[in-house]
Amino acid sequence: MSGAINIKFWGVRGSTPCANIENMEFGGNTTCLQIEASPIDELLIIDCGTGLRNLGNHLLNHDKKLNGRIFITHPHWDHLQGFPFFKPFYKNEAWFRVYMPPQKDVSCVEILQGHMSNTFFPVTIDMLLADMNCESFSPGTLNLDGYSVEYMWARHTVPTAIYKFRIGGKVIIFGPDNELPLSTDSEEDEAFVEEFRAFVKDADVLIHDGQFNGEQHKERIGWGHSCWERVIEVTKTCGIKKLVLTHHDPDSTDDYLEGLNENLKKNFQEGFGEAFFVKEGQDISLPLS
Repeated sequence: MSGAINIKFWGVRGSTPCANIENMEFGGNTTCLQIEASPIDELLIIDCGTGLRNLGNHLLNHDKKLNGRIFITHPHWDHLQGFPFFKPFYKNEAWFRVYMPPQKDVSCVEILQGHMSNTFFPVTIDMLLADMNCESFSPGTLNLDGYSVEYMWARHTVPTAIYKFRIGGKVIIFGPDNELPLSTDSEEDEAFVEEFRAFVKDADVLIHDGQFNGEQHKERIGWGHSCWERVIEVTKTCGIKKLVLTHHDPDSTDDYLEGLNENLKKNFQEGFGEAFFVKEGQDISLPLS
């Protein structure tokens, strides 16, 4: 199999979008990822943060296909804020399947209906013109045309997926909201870390939550997010080729994140082919052979 996989970051911010001048280099849009690959003849989108709006405009402006699948990690605002603003949803010719991990007593479609209820937004979900189906995606492997998807449960405040995509022999893992415990003093914490290590082992790309630093994390335990130092400590022996840190805190400025990238280059590359904090608009290319 020849060709390439391209991973495009349309939003890399966590919690809330930010439009401050000091955030513009790394970007202010919340989480949205697009994967394109020669074996896949449809759109593959992960999460629907505010970056989804720009992706939709790009698709329409470049006459791209308007059919595909969207995998949502969980229904928090910063992963759904762009959903009502995705213009392909308002096109008759569009076709989309939306997947989300089961959320206790509420279905995927009920969550999206609530998100687009009149209380919060003037256009309700039944007014969208695209052929759309929303499904709760239970653990297991979903085999699709040209790729497969599975997930493990993240440590977050609601049921949340860490997705694993297998495409042409390459493995891409996306876990933007996952709290790695600062220690493994308890059996439960140790078991989770070992499960996580096994799940991400030998990934070509691991895209992971790095919202906090160590000092910030100590003050925010239980918020469902990791500190970047702990992510590196846990994964440096897992054979990961690219570690991509994302879900940047809205108060993390460009200068701060650039400083972290310089620190990573000088002190934390061991164990990885490459490790960095990603910018909105950045692309990662993986060759297929």
